Amino acid sequence: MAFKLGRWGGWPTPSSPTVPEVPTVQTTLPTSAYGQTIPVVYGKAKLPAAYIWVPPILTVTSTHIEYWDTITKTTAKMSARLRFARPLVPDSSWSLRKLYANGKVIYDGTSGYRQKGLNFRFYDGRSTQGRDPTMVAEEGETNVCAHRGYIDLVVSNFDIVGLGAPPVFEAEIIQDGVAAVDVDSFQTFYADTINTFAAVDWDSSSFYGFSDSSSMIRRFSIGFLRELYAIEINGLGRAYTSIAENLFRYIPEIDRLLAVGSTPGFLGGAWPILLDPVSGTSVAEAVDAMFHIGLGQSVNASVSLMIGGTGILMASSFHIGYVSIYTFTADSITRMSISGASWDARGRPECLAPGEIRDGDADIWICAGNSLWRNTVNTSGLTTIVTEHATFVDAPVYAVWHDDDVIVWTDNLEVIRIDGVTGAVVWTVAVPYQIPAASLRSLSPPDSNRLDDEFFIQGTLLYYFTNLDTGLTRTIAKASEVSAWRHVFDGVTNTVVTTDNFAVPQRRLFDASGDGTQRQLSDFLEALMAAGGFDPAEIQTINIDDVIDGAVIDMTAGVRDIARAICEPYSIAIFERAGQIIFKRAFTGDAFVVDAVISSAGDIVDNP
Repeated sequence: MAFKLGRWGGWPTPSSPTVPEVPTVQTTLPTSAYGQTIPVVYGKAKLPAAYIWVPPILTVTSTHIEYWDTITKTTAKMSARLRFARPLVPDSSWSLRKLYANGKVIYDGTSGYRQKGLNFRFYDGRSTQGRDPTMVAEEGETNVCAHRGYIDLVVSNFDIVGLGAPPVFEAEIIQDGVAAVDVDSFQTFYADTINTFAAVDWDSSSFYGFSDSSSMIRRFSIGFLRELYAIEINGLGRAYTSIAENLFRYIPEIDRLLAVGSTPGFLGGAWPILLDPVSGTSVAEAVDAMFHIGLGQSVNASVSLMIGGTGILMASSFHIGYVSIYTFTADSITRMSISGASWDARGRPECLAPGEIRDGDADIWICAGNSLWRNTVNTSGLTTIVTEHATFVDAPVYAVWHDDDVIVWTDNLEVIRIDGVTGAVVWTVAVPYQIPAASLRSLSPPDSNRLDDEFFIQGTLLYYFTNLDTGLTRTIAKASEVSAWRHVFDGVTNTVVTTDNFAVPQRRLFDASGDGTQRQLSDFLEALMAAGGFDPAEIQTINIDDVIDGAVIDMTAGVRDIARAICEPYSIAIFERAGQIIFKRAFTGDAFVVDAVISSAGDIVDNP
């Protein structure tokens, strides 16, 4: 059999495809704040942003070969501070409802939607506002101000390749929005209770759970509130009776579920296992148990992380406080070490939190005894150094790594920020809740959550949100619940997933902007005049019952002129008498109706 020249195995000889040219990304900004009037807002508004700070935009092009195709990928990551407005009322609270880029919604607080890769911080300009971490990292702390008094937003590493240039941003903002929570149950195939914390796949907005009674892995869509599939675990080397709730994670880098199985019997043990999330197959099981076999050796605390392509698992037992470290890949898991009791006499770990991850090692922060410990682990699963980073009067029970510092909660109703380098106390703030001991808490481990600027925990009657930059806590009342369910928090979308309540999991979606309730026109007029320098006692309104959604005004004009322009279509009179500015429903027929005269002292004199 003969083939023509230029053919391979009977098929045309493959040729390299034409690689498209790298797209040119324009870095000219669409607007600038210099010389531009910054509007003043009240109520609610939709406004375009002005760029006031943008570091150099770096375009990176990379290529790799897939079969005969050359795949080219270009990214242009932009960080920027965007200015929208100045609040009419000083120190008023504002929240972001929606954010647009070139007219497309990239964030919606009412539904929990956020475009993949979008990271931002929103600032409402209050007097307690601090410096932005993205700007500090780029410019240095001494070269950055807090920009108090302005409604701003800082985006970090936003990819603008698909947009071709820095986009025109727009935002819907709400003043003093009433925080609300929408509670919805998932539609399920089975009524079995899910006994683990949700193992969330953040990229696909879905989570996995495990039901002891049926031994099934179950996957749910968070956005659509539906169970996608359920499948029994199969191929286990041991007769596991349950999956430990404190160690059930989805590892996206290797597309595996990481879990702990508990063997039956009075002196049962626990072995970590890797599961295929689609087939339910046990891919790998460790030969060595997590803890020395003994009574009460359940998982007390755990953490998993990836260093390059190597997975690290650290777990602690409840009763005696052993700590074991494993390394894992997509198809293997091996125990590398196991400690003595009470973690080699340092204390039983109450929390394990991932810290900085570098090329060859990573930090794990451990709350044990009355100290915060820094445990550095390398890609071989070996601990290279353990240092006592900080000590406390009250025992630390929980910790998270945030902006290069460690935020620690103690067993005495307080949260403490510790400098990640020096161990010095940055601030200590009392909190209105107590994080319980690890064996009693329904709060998920630190690496199970996706935190932004707030930490979340639910109590029996209230939801608590603690700001990780200031330590201050806000609350939202529960509608009818009286229990704290096992929960995982996504600070990026303000979503909580609970898994052991009422047999079916639930989603709690928090909307910090509320519904933007209409406001009294008279309140706006009084705020307008106060912004123009009038004392609130000098401003009176009479018989005005109109409502407005909000206002966007240019304060370069005089407040009297603005007020008159607003009042005219409403048939409202504005006049001054005895040192007072008076707003009054103006006409009955063609004549003013004077219901009262305001004295210079601000008193109403009847029947003048």
